[in-house]
Amino acid sequence: MKKHVVNAIKLLLVVVMFWYVFENVQWDDVVVTTGGDGEVVATVHGEVEGSWDANPVVLQTADGPRSLPIGPLPDGGSSVVTPGILTYVRNLDALYFSLGALCYLLTLTVSASRWWWLLRVNELDVSFWQSWRLTWIGVFFNNVVPGQTGGDVVKALYIVKRCPQGRVEALMSVIVDRILGLASLALLGAIVVLFQLDRFGVIAAGIWAVLAACCVIGGLAFSRRVRRAIRLDQLLRKLPARLARPLMKVDHAVHFYRAHVRGVLAWLLGGTFNHGFTIASFWLMGQALGVGMPAGEYFVLIPVILIVSSVPIAPNGWGVGELLFGELFGRFGAVHLAVGVPDPVQMMRTRGVALSVLYRLHTTAWSLIGGIMLLIDRDRVTRAEFEAEIARESREEQAALQGEVGTPATPTAAPTRAPGET
Repeated sequence: MKKHVVNAIKLLLVVVMFWYVFENVQWDDVVVTTGGDGEVVATVHGEVEGSWDANPVVLQTADGPRSLPIGPLPDGGSSVVTPGILTYVRNLDALYFSLGALCYLLTLTVSASRWWWLLRVNELDVSFWQSWRLTWIGVFFNNVVPGQTGGDVVKALYIVKRCPQGRVEALMSVIVDRILGLASLALLGAIVVLFQLDRFGVIAAGIWAVLAACCVIGGLAFSRRVRRAIRLDQLLRKLPARLARPLMKVDHAVHFYRAHVRGVLAWLLGGTFNHGFTIASFWLMGQALGVGMPAGEYFVLIPVILIVSSVPIAPNGWGVGELLFGELFGRFGAVHLAVGVPDPVQMMRTRGVALSVLYRLHTTAWSLIGGIMLLIDRDRVTRAEFEAEIARESREEQAALQGEVGTPATPTAAPTRAPGET
């Protein structure tokens, strides 16, 4: 009953966020003309035919097509076109879009490489092809398949089935992979925002807080002396179960990589470059739409949006991402529009939402590759196996919370030392 109530609340939040987003973006195309005194003298609604940034622009109105000049007018006034969200998509630049798509494919390949390394250092016999294939299947479940079974869960269960002798190590590799991804994203944003503190002071504080939290967690997990000094196990045991469970997973996960700190740090730094391609993908698609935001501001705003969207409120962050893109691009992007735009915040909000929706649809389309790999897989994980593994994990969490929180819940499956230690 409690689970259904939580899911219903999440669904309601998603609906409210979508309603707010789409109520505050522009849908129709408008040409606004102002006189020499800056007062609006004419507003024409319709649908742009052809390019919205042409001069003159052709606007299909209720009375037929009209050719309207854009820019400064002879009487000292000016005319500005403010496109609707669908017009931005119709005028998509194919070259920029294709380059953005290639950047996305590159980031997935690097992510699969990182996960493959995490598996190999635990002596799990998994090829790069298998890690790449399962990464795509995970993306498919994240973007296409509705429900609570996320891509990380699917990857974990597939790798557990592939390496039953290393069940705990396989599960922990997925968790550490996610931690490294989020930490490197926060690190990239924290570095770039240093050069734009005058514009992004509040955002800088938030990014550095996330990065500091990652450093504290890493220090607690890797340092035995600190763990003993603060009695970490006892502290975790006193926390509410809902909070203790994810912290316990993180603690267990890092346990398996204490002997590979240099490798973990290398992938943390390498992840910042990989996320650089992720943000480049967003920027290129923004160029394809004609968003008009400088590249440097993408490197500040996109990490914030992606980190917040990773909170499991809605499937793949739908609704959350659109809200953040709209609000942040509207707030910080309005200054980059030409003087005379009647509502620059709404225009940039519309462009931000258009970018978010375009990027999601693009990743969803690529996710179908994972669906194909799932269909041709001869050793697919069944629903019964999904449910059995999730139930087993839940039982182990409960057992760990009642016993020793700081050690893995299955002693026979967990090593007594970190891999590689003597």
